[in-house]
Amino acid sequence: MMSLKFNLSGLKQIYLEALQRSDPTLAFEVVQGLGRFVFMMFFSKEDKESKDRLFVQLRNTQVFLELKVYGSHRSGDFFIYFNDCDQEAIINELQLGQGGQRFNFNVFLEQINQQIPATLPLQVKLDKIREVWPQVRDNLSKVVDQADKTILMGIKSLPVGKKPQDKTLRKLYVYTNGEADVITNLIAALKQARVTLAWTNKENVVEKSLAEIMRLINA
Repeated sequence: MMSLKFNLSGLKQIYLEALQRSDPTLAFEVVQGLGRFVFMMFFSKEDKESKDRLFVQLRNTQVFLELKVYGSHRSGDFFIYFNDCDQEAIINELQLGQGGQRFNFNVFLEQINQQIPATLPLQVKLDKIREVWPQVRDNLSKVVDQADKTILMGIKSLPVGKKPQDKTLRKLYVYTNGEADVITNLIAALKQARVTLAWTNKENVVEKSLAEIMRLINA
């Protein structure tokens, strides 16, 4: 197999939607044939390591792909070069086996592109990230701040002119069970109060609920 270039342009609509909502995260699943593919992107200004990467969790084989994405995403350019290893991993995920008709990778990508959702509600992102996080967290440790600290212990003030980091707020997605509207309201309150979340890895600390965090902000 040769390296194959493809524009996953179907991402444009939900990419722009996420920017408009100030929620620079994508997470959704596409089922194609026997294959199950979870696509994720993290593109906050803080996401220097991941903002031009498409992460794909292959759910049958538990293989994790990290694909470099090229082009102007706002204009609908999401060019990806699939190397031999990427293509082989995807074919294995599809459980095609030996023999039969020759697999057309380009047709497969066109089918995936057409299945990308036109809109992606925050609750759908939350549910999907939480569902796969136990399998992907080691590969995605850089998309959250201080990945080892997973216990929500309170809030802390920020220096003048600073605002909560997306990589800190994103931990609400994976380490709490809050619904989308609750998390949206909490993030808005944190930004307005110019405070951020405090997390710890000390097991003797009593974890705060999101309702308790909101009360602390409003105190």
